[in-house]
Amino acid sequence: MRGPITIFLLTILCIGASARPGAAQEEEIHAAMVESLAAWSDGDFQRLGTFFAEQARGYMLGGTVLITGFNPEALEAAVAAGFSFAIEPRDIDIMMVGETVAVAVAMVEGTITLPGGELQEGPWQYSETRILEEGRWKVVQYHFSPMATG
Repeated sequence: MRGPITIFLLTILCIGASARPGAAQEEEIHAAMVESLAAWSDGDFQRLGTFFAEQARGYMLGGTVLITGFNPEALEAAVAAGFSFAIEPRDIDIMMVGETVAVAVAMVEGTITLPGGELQEGPWQYSETRILEEGRWKVVQYHFSPMATG
């Protein structure tokens, strides 16, 4: 008797979990965020570029200049000058806006080495907006900056 009741309850739980709108998209976006930030850390800018829409833009490290587009050659030149990331996201939170737009935020831990050897340690705050483009969740807007203190 216990077996059928357990199976029934598990079935109800599974149906409820899979029925939540956006759950599958959130999992895809979560995986894309983790993989794209890993590509930053790996210095694999060709792979990283596959996560960015052509019109992507954003701010890095609290900078005041809006970066537009994605330029792997510029990133490779920055690495050649001593720039590197060793970062990992945590506390990722995703909000779906319809079926083709998502806004994600995360805390990012790790270190960033600037040209000249200056080491910056996290945590940082990171946010991004992704759109579903050609079957992939691509970044169109991002912001990566130090945590506010005080």
